[in-house]
Amino acid sequence: MEQIRTLQDFGFGLEETRPFVECLRAGHPAGDSCPASLDVYRRKLAELDALMEELRAVRSQVSAQLVRAEAELPGGPDPRCELRG
Repeated sequence: MEQIRTLQDFGFGLEETRPFVECLRAGHPAGDSCPASLDVYRRKLAELDALMEELRAVRSQVSAQLVRAEAELPGGPDPRCELRG
């Protein structure tokens, strides 16, 4: 069941680990020896790829905002400029 704990550490939810447990209970040497487990890996990779793409898009937007903000500052940023609340 160490493999299941590792999957959970990687962010796999309880339902996502079920095929791995079932595979082990069926007598396979590893929880990812079954097609259903491999499908879970594929779905998780697709989910991670989508999250990474979303983060890249957000990073691009933040970078563009920084470039725009810096370009609008006459003479560059004032090093003493601070946000005060």
